[in-house]
Amino acid sequence: MKKSKIIFLIMGIVLLTLVISALTFYFIYTSNIPTNDNINVTVIINYGSLKQVNQEEHNLTVTKGSSALQAFTNVVTLDLVNYTFGIYIVGVNGYPEQSPDYWAFYYFDHSLVEWVYAEVGVDNYYLDDGNMIKLEYTG
Repeated sequence: MKKSKIIFLIMGIVLLTLVISALTFYFIYTSNIPTNDNINVTVIINYGSLKQVNQEEHNLTVTKGSSALQAFTNVVTLDLVNYTFGIYIVGVNGYPEQSPDYWAFYYFDHSLVEWVYAEVGVDNYYLDDGNMIKLEYTG
């Protein structure tokens, strides 16, 4: 074999070894780095006239991008009906709605400094850090 072919072969082996080492380092040390995908939210359940102690407040840590439905199910048992337009809550912790009253879903708008009736259902409202959400019985 010629001297140049041997040098070329050795350089190829060294280069391949460096690439394999770099990929090994990448997969071992970067794929195991924990990411902070958790956010803090406040969940309020207001039972209105259904209970004497009518309001509960829960501070939760959930995964970023969780829906309001996922957050609510962390603190209460929900009775749900699935319609084509989304999930509808008909009861909370054994307290069913009784016409004309119902369970309403609100979020706190920090720019308006007030609670706002949500224009989307609980399964389509996605949470960010610091969100405050509420289920309130209207009766």
